Amino acid sequence: GHPGGAHSGSVPRGADGTAVFAMSDQKDVALEIHVTNLPSDPAEPQRDGDDAHEALLTATFPPELPYSALRPYDSRAPSPVVCLANQNGSQVECELGNPMKRGAQVRFFLILSTLGITIQTTDLAVELALSTISEQPGLEPVVARARVVIELPLSVTGVAVPPRLFFGGVVRGESAVRRESQVGSAVRFEVTVSNRGQSLKTLGSAFLTLQWPQEISNGKWLLYPLHLELATPTGQREACSPPANPLRLALVPPRDGAR
Repeated sequence: GHPGGAHSGSVPRGADGTAVFAMSDQKDVALEIHVTNLPSDPAEPQRDGDDAHEALLTATFPPELPYSALRPYDSRAPSPVVCLANQNGSQVECELGNPMKRGAQVRFFLILSTLGITIQTTDLAVELALSTISEQPGLEPVVARARVVIELPLSVTGVAVPPRLFFGGVVRGESAVRRESQVGSAVRFEVTVSNRGQSLKTLGSAFLTLQWPQEISNGKWLLYPLHLELATPTGQREACSPPANPLRLALVPPRDGAR
């Protein structure tokens, strides 16, 4: 027999031809498999191309992308494919037919879970190996590789409290300012970052850069940062970099704002 041609479906490719797998908030992906049992040389079909007995596809997956389910290529037509996976989903064996007839083609989808993919995942490799008890020389495994790009559906919103300020009073030089009460009216900027996709499982994997009008044209302070901190979902508060209050003014706790 001559079973062959197992491959994945079309995906975007980089400049080097490697498939690029873009991850956002999807919980699983479908790997399209196409297996054929055709003559090796269409010009001389009589040379080979017999029925392939006990035709089997063995797919091996990385820990980040375990097997989840089998899905037919055409839900309206019955599929001869039966798949059996091991306990952790790292490998699946799919029976393609016994026999897989000469000239036959089989298409189906392997559904893979993306829950193991993290921000550190840079590439994925799935090995596809065909086997048959019929005579089949040179039936080598095929490795499908993909580069992983994480696309996080992040959104940023901000609000200033109060929304309007008035400037006035005695103008002081920077060297004359010693206390928080001498830098003017306080305004609190609350910035919220939302992630509708997969959670970031590692610290330091996402950053937010904030910019504000720090000084006016003559070099005087406009908005002086008194407090800069990050409130995490667990209730902890983390310092930002660079730290606030560069002049090391005497602060009045527990007030929280920026001037």
